[in-house]
Amino acid sequence: MKLLTNLIGMAAAGTLGYMTEPKLRLELTGVKPSATEVAKNGNVIINMPGENPNIDVSKLTPAELPLKIVVNSDVKVADAASGLNMTISAGSTVNLVRIEGGNALVSPAGSQAIGLIPIVETNLVEQIAARSPATGSPTPVAPPDVANGGDSQEPVAIPEAPPMPEPAPPAPAPIPAPVVTPEPTPAVTPEPTPPPAAPADSQVDIVKVMQESIRAAQIKEFTLEQVLDWKAEADEAVDGESYQTGLASYKAETIFGVKTIQAKALIKGGKVQRWIWPKSGMEIK
Repeated sequence: MKLLTNLIGMAAAGTLGYMTEPKLRLELTGVKPSATEVAKNGNVIINMPGENPNIDVSKLTPAELPLKIVVNSDVKVADAASGLNMTISAGSTVNLVRIEGGNALVSPAGSQAIGLIPIVETNLVEQIAARSPATGSPTPVAPPDVANGGDSQEPVAIPEAPPMPEPAPPAPAPIPAPVVTPEPTPAVTPEPTPPPAAPADSQVDIVKVMQESIRAAQIKEFTLEQVLDWKAEADEAVDGESYQTGLASYKAETIFGVKTIQAKALIKGGKVQRWIWPKSGMEIK
């Protein structure tokens, strides 16, 4: 009985190690873990120059991530709904869905298929580094200093233009003879038909609806005090439904310093149905 218990314990320990530790799996089975398995429990840190802190890619918000990235190696993607599997070739541009540890979850344009690829096998790090203030911008070139040896030219005297003659006063317009117009017969004007009542949604104060949503803490991303600007936008169709929309621009502290970020409200029936990021369309919690 004791021997049987020991064997069951050894089998359970081996199974747990196989599933949770790719390095132990290699020692037990000789099967090398994939690149996405190795990156699964890690994360990517970008060491930025200057005084800026290092950037942990896994902690960036959707607003701080690019919408598209380029894959530097082939990546397999699958559509769970249709069962379709395909391979995206290296050098292709794909949609960035989200970050999972040290991996990027990607999807080809116009498809619901998704797949994982290590972040280091994409150009995501280069895009983030290029957007960081630490990379700086070209220093403008100052114009030559004439006082210190720069190129100069002798001043050129421009002769003063002769004064323009004053224009002659216009001749008085002739006074037309009075024209006697017979009194017209008043026409009978029908009573105007009142315009139809405007739909309820068109009478909604979009800014007020957005402010009420923030006061009610419908989302936790930002508060009413952070908002710098409210703006009503045009109606928009999202997922087959028509919504009134509005934009709230708010100030937030990011890894790149204090930034102004926009959030879009989808309004229907006089209430905010949900808040989304304007660029990615992902819902804000």
